[in-house]
Amino acid sequence: VGTSGDCRSHRIGRRILHRRDLPSMAAKFGLVVGAFLAAAGCTDAFVPITLAGLQRTSVTARISPSVAPHIRNKVGVRTRMCAEASATADEGTKVAAPTVVAPKPPTIPKDEMEMVKMAAQASVNAFNDGITRQKMRILMPRDGLLQATDENWPGGIMELYKSAAPCVRNLVRKACVKDLAPKIREQRLDESGVDGISLFTAECTSSRDDVSAFCQPSAETVGAIEQVCSAAGPRVVLIVNPQWRETNDGYDQLGAQKGLLGQIGNFLGGTADVRGKIVELGFKDVYLLQQFVVRGDDCQILFVYGYDSWVVWTKNDSQKDILIGEQKTRPSYQDIEKMLETRGITNKWARDIGLGNKFE
Repeated sequence: VGTSGDCRSHRIGRRILHRRDLPSMAAKFGLVVGAFLAAAGCTDAFVPITLAGLQRTSVTARISPSVAPHIRNKVGVRTRMCAEASATADEGTKVAAPTVVAPKPPTIPKDEMEMVKMAAQASVNAFNDGITRQKMRILMPRDGLLQATDENWPGGIMELYKSAAPCVRNLVRKACVKDLAPKIREQRLDESGVDGISLFTAECTSSRDDVSAFCQPSAETVGAIEQVCSAAGPRVVLIVNPQWRETNDGYDQLGAQKGLLGQIGNFLGGTADVRGKIVELGFKDVYLLQQFVVRGDDCQILFVYGYDSWVVWTKNDSQKDILIGEQKTRPSYQDIEKMLETRGITNKWARDIGLGNKFE
């Protein structure tokens, strides 16, 4: 408000603060805004103005395009710039659709430590999904390499046990994610002491977090497996490197039949009966790594819980790991042979004497 010497300012101040002039001022403001909108090409521009703090009334002004042609040229460039800036801002605020990345196939572990770590993580992932009865097959370390666990292992089953026991011990320790230092207890289950069978239990601070693992169980151990599963309840029970086969032979097909023929087949070495009982107990494949010689090449089949396919790896002539295929079911010898043929990989003996193309 102006002083008495500044009558003009005093009058202006009084006029601005006079409530009766507010509606007319709002109308004039609406006319000005409407003129700018009309200049921008909005032929039917309405400018709502609400005096919420005063009279709570709205003033709407309709501007004809003929009123403001003289200011169109002045505001045209600025209007276009604002529109372009607004469009750019809108584009910048768009949310990009999430990209679904397909999981990479699991690779062959380089050594015992990496293999045990992969197997333990697969066990934890399966447990988090509610799977507490887990089956695993792993390779055994020998001469600094991971080797197949077959009947050709030097020294037989007891020498194989000497390599398997430390792996299973480390496996149950790493599978206890809620206790970094569980107490590991071993109980031998082979009465003769020559079958290489034992039960490892990782005893955690809380007993509900305990993890049990059967090392190299045989068909005669199924009763003990049933007892441990019954006592374990929701706790994890592992079967590592069972001594029965995973594939069927003539005895297995005979043992799968009911009645006397089935009993004869299982007595002669069929494993259909024991594998059926393991399935009934709820055991699921969680980590399986096996090696076979196919057409002279060492080929590894691998299943890791969380990846929905089996993968098949081998080494080329430069000893580099090569993925030769994958499929939903456990690959047989014939499946692996077909994968090699599809990739044009000739027999190793033929490559060694120069009769086949080098496997790159």
